[in-house]
Amino acid sequence: MGQSQPSEARGPLEWTLVSLRSPEMNRSDMPARPAALWFVIATYLICAGLAAWYMPTSEEDQRWPPERRARYSPPDEGAHLGYVQYLIEHRALPIFDDPDVNYEAHQPPLYYVLCIPPYLLGTALARIWGGSHIIGGLLAMRFWSMLIGAGVIWSVHALGMLLFRGNRTAALMAAGFAALLPMHFVNLGGVTNDGLAELAVTVCLIWACKLAATSSDRTSLIVGLLIGAAMLVKSNSAFLFFVAAIAVILGTRSIQDEKLRLKRILRQYGLVLAASVLLCGWWWIRNQILYGDPLAHRVFVELFSINRATPELFLEYGISGAGYLMMLLWGTALSFWGVFGQAIVYMPPWFYLLGWLFSLAVLVGLVRSRWTATTIWSQAALSWLLVVVAAAFVLAFYLRFNMIFYQVQARYLFTAIGPFSCLFVAGWIGLWVRKAAGQAYDAEPLLAAKVLWWALLGVLALVALWHLRPTSVMLGLPFLSM
Repeated sequence: MGQSQPSEARGPLEWTLVSLRSPEMNRSDMPARPAALWFVIATYLICAGLAAWYMPTSEEDQRWPPERRARYSPPDEGAHLGYVQYLIEHRALPIFDDPDVNYEAHQPPLYYVLCIPPYLLGTALARIWGGSHIIGGLLAMRFWSMLIGAGVIWSVHALGMLLFRGNRTAALMAAGFAALLPMHFVNLGGVTNDGLAELAVTVCLIWACKLAATSSDRTSLIVGLLIGAAMLVKSNSAFLFFVAAIAVILGTRSIQDEKLRLKRILRQYGLVLAASVLLCGWWWIRNQILYGDPLAHRVFVELFSINRATPELFLEYGISGAGYLMMLLWGTALSFWGVFGQAIVYMPPWFYLLGWLFSLAVLVGLVRSRWTATTIWSQAALSWLLVVVAAAFVLAFYLRFNMIFYQVQARYLFTAIGPFSCLFVAGWIGLWVRKAAGQAYDAEPLLAAKVLWWALLGVLALVALWHLRPTSVMLGLPFLSM
């Protein structure tokens, strides 16, 4: 029998997990730093690090032939870089008034402010080594984004430990999915605020689940602060306000007196709103003054639609509404597994076929687990409800966005990488494991299921890295290869 760790040996994340687990589980069941999780994170760092190193850094990167340099570069990276450079040069936030100058200027500033130290460090090291200081700063920001992604993998594991009630294998499989999904780790190998948004959202969902279990003022404040932080990374994190509202309502379900319950709901949700406004209210006020819209959504739609593909453009060319939806479905199915560079670099057909078969197996497993009374859901029903609602909001935002612009890139769905990773694991386990109704969720996937899970993800990751490698990997350092 293992012994409980002393309180000083636990970090805040470990305490979060312990407090959320079922009462019948011993705290010693989960080590503070599981070696297997560190191995998964290390594997992710290698994959994302190679992607960051491989991808072209400029139009003069001699490791790549000229015709491939622009095609294989990460999406929107120049605009993200321009935002950081503006902060450094002007010591002020950019204003979004020209989509050709910097179309990311409408974005909240937290990610870009955090990128300033790595950028300055990268430029300084590049000067010492005799390379381009801009490329040095770009590479430093890529590796910084990659390190943020390591936090995402850790938080997905934490969410998995919650949803699967301490089952380490299932939680590790969820972390592995987020770590080895090719589109995900390649995206986090570039300069992007996606990783920080994913981290804030996933941690917020963990605390929202705790709020749904047992409401308290402290938990409400923490959820509010996490929502505020997420809103300072990406405005599309606004769905967390709805998730928090559901969590507050669920957390007060044990109160029988309706008036007392309503007072508790208003109090708890008021604390959520107050904490979030305290953190990001100034940003909303700024946007309202500049753009007449606290989220800067209206000005983004007006300016970003200039010279960009929209659904109306396809309709003008004779494509029906149903045809457009089919394009949307097809592009999403491809890009979920990997359409790289400027969303125009495709993998071999069998790569996508393997990913689709994987997805189909998961879907069958989800249906099967539901109709055979598998208790993946019932043992943590409230938590599953919240993460499924979160995934549904992200999916709805993605569909709505593509009703305004044609932006069929499934990386926008990775805001909910935690829920999607855990749903994939739930479906995979449901495909392989049959359980009796009412049985506590403690079943391990069959050995064959675990081996096949890691083998499929490993093959997809290796194939993506192989096809994204530069022509001359050993030509030199990216910031010297100019």
